[in-house]
Amino acid sequence: MSLSLAYDLFVAGIIAGMCACVMLVLLILVHPVRCVITVTVPSLGTKQGRKIILSTALLYAITSCVPNITYNVGRSLHMLKCSAGNITLSVLESSWVPKVALQDIEKELHKLPSIKKSSYLINLVSNMDVRGMERSLAEASDNVRTELTQLHSRIGQTSQVLKKSIAALFVLLMIGRSVAYVKGYLTQIKHDNVYQSRQLMEALRRVSGDITLPECYQKKLVKTSGIRMNARELKRGLWGVLALFNYALICGLMLGLDHLVYWSLQNLLSWASDIPEIHAAVHVVMKIKGEYIGFIPHSISDMYKRYPYTVRMMPPGCVHSLSAPNRSTLTSICVFLATSFLIVLGEVFARRLRRKVCASFYRSREEHRTQYLLWKILEKRQAR
Repeated sequence: MSLSLAYDLFVAGIIAGMCACVMLVLLILVHPVRCVITVTVPSLGTKQGRKIILSTALLYAITSCVPNITYNVGRSLHMLKCSAGNITLSVLESSWVPKVALQDIEKELHKLPSIKKSSYLINLVSNMDVRGMERSLAEASDNVRTELTQLHSRIGQTSQVLKKSIAALFVLLMIGRSVAYVKGYLTQIKHDNVYQSRQLMEALRRVSGDITLPECYQKKLVKTSGIRMNARELKRGLWGVLALFNYALICGLMLGLDHLVYWSLQNLLSWASDIPEIHAAVHVVMKIKGEYIGFIPHSISDMYKRYPYTVRMMPPGCVHSLSAPNRSTLTSICVFLATSFLIVLGEVFARRLRRKVCASFYRSREEHRTQYLLWKILEKRQAR
């Protein structure tokens, strides 16, 4: 609970302690509970346990990859927003060029000996509010960053709640399946009664002196000892391998998508950060000459000035590192899938062990089930 489900150590200790106390009391006082809990152990090696592990692997892939993808996309959008805002600010800040140029022109005009109030003749003023636009862009960027942060936080919280809920649900389902198996064993004489046990063969020898089984029961019954599998067990194993392959494919797609998004955005941002600054300049050339009737011509003014400015595409403050795919996620998913594969290989023995556990807890019931199989075999012989 502390490592996988992100519970606090204190909370995990309280929950584990309470569950341990309750289970201890139940195991001591209630005999069927002991059977159910014992059956749960080999049930982890059956289809139900494999479902829990594969679903955990898939859930782990989703809850680890999706938040990482959204985080990287959000970071990339923020960097692009920062770059676009910086370009806009650079262009807006370049508005000082015509403003300064007009001021210089006005100064040159003030040098005219015959013009006292040049502002009456030329009054060109730039009214562009650069600072206001800077504040608007900064507020917009902060809003976008806040929304992306909240989205990432909500996804993370949802994934944690989903992990905890599904983990609790799987534990309840496992216990419920064990209860259903024990109930079926006790109430239905045909429930999972397909085992060729030593007790059955000894009873068959005592009754008829012949332990040869009819052909249909040779294919139907499963030996409780040995590694030989019948057709049903082999078919069940193949379906288990196919389900394992499907889950592995989905987990691989999630991990591949996480790596693809990270690699693509990393290359895109590396390319964007390598774009050089754009240098520009405004050249202002002014030459004014005037002539007054009856007076000597005067050379009024000559002006040549260059006003350089720079547009920065991706300043260092906009570049942030992305979150690389977590290697522990890949390791954990591989461990889950490898464990599921081992479960597929050992599912036959887990099913046999589950029946043996119930037989050891309820010996009289196992005798009734054995007598039922013996009666069916003898009935089949007489019919033949």
